[in-house]
Amino acid sequence: MTVQDRRTDSALVAASRAGDHSAFGELVDRHAFRLTALARRLLADEAEAEDVTQEALLHAYLGLERLRDPERFSSWAYGIALNLARMRLRSRQDGALPLADPDGGRRVPDGIRHEPSPEEVVETREVWARVQRAVDVLPAEQRRAVLLHYVDGLSCEEIAALLGEPAGTVRVRLHRARARLRDRLSSLAPTRREAPAMIEVTLEDVVIRVLTGEGEEETPQVWGRSLRIVLLREKDGDRVLPIWIGAPEGDALALQLTGGTMPRPLTADLMASLLEASGATVERVAVISLRDKTFYSVITLSAGGQTSEVDARPSDALNLAARVGAPIYVDEEIIDSSGMRAGEVLGKLDDDSPFEDEPEGEWRSLSAELLESLRPPWPWKK
Repeated sequence: MTVQDRRTDSALVAASRAGDHSAFGELVDRHAFRLTALARRLLADEAEAEDVTQEALLHAYLGLERLRDPERFSSWAYGIALNLARMRLRSRQDGALPLADPDGGRRVPDGIRHEPSPEEVVETREVWARVQRAVDVLPAEQRRAVLLHYVDGLSCEEIAALLGEPAGTVRVRLHRARARLRDRLSSLAPTRREAPAMIEVTLEDVVIRVLTGEGEEETPQVWGRSLRIVLLREKDGDRVLPIWIGAPEGDALALQLTGGTMPRPLTADLMASLLEASGATVERVAVISLRDKTFYSVITLSAGGQTSEVDARPSDALNLAARVGAPIYVDEEIIDSSGMRAGEVLGKLDDDSPFEDEPEGEWRSLSAELLESLRPPWPWKK
């Protein structure tokens, strides 16, 4: 088919309404890729993105008679896909505990965290109200571009396809909107912050949930084999910060705390040996932030008279610190928001569990005997 022979969306819609199934097939071939790209960006899941595309195209096919302007088929179908993707996002349950390996350290579930103070709630609402008022007074075109870009996460190209306008026009609108918002919200810009206050902590324990009740076997049975919780205790206080980590890292840390050794080095042992061989030392490990329920940490290294910070998962950083004897610090704000009193931690983990189907059990220290029962046979000696 030559460029001259290529039919417009309007012509293809008209042919589809007249019963030409191949015409709608052309529309699918023409727009399915961009619909999938939109859904993939929002859902971050290839399979779900393809499902949304198929569902959106089915809705479009069944609703062709309701399309008032056939030439805007592209933006119409884009809007259908956008709404379907949003529905899927809303339906996702946030209660399940995600323990993806790339995170390597997550906050305990919402059911056992401290609620924000009334002052923090009021401050957040005031800031949001000011931002909302600033967006509301933007011209309609700029307001729509801002909401689609910063709230829905669409790129300029995707917004252009959705609105049926050139991408350059969308970029200009966003540029002008940002300038207006910058002027109106300049007073909300954070002032230069001093270095955060850090609290030194110690590795208190690694715990796991062990099933109890009638018929308990001699070998303890655990629930949620991929779940471990490391407890960091304030060195000069009684607050404890619980962090979810994966089973391999949790078991390696528990092995170190119980004084066990492996015949071959684990990953953290290798890291420690490499640093020693290169003449570098670990000055300290710090948990520096908590974003989207995921903890972030850095390892401060000293080598050749220079100091550098290396981004690391908390599970890896804590394992390294345990092996080289480096001090561990946590940002004071994290302790304030997510820490618990030492005598209340296990009770809160037990009483406020977010898992509805959790069987009867208790949280126990991941001792040497329990480690051995989890992965028999363990080729290590204490």
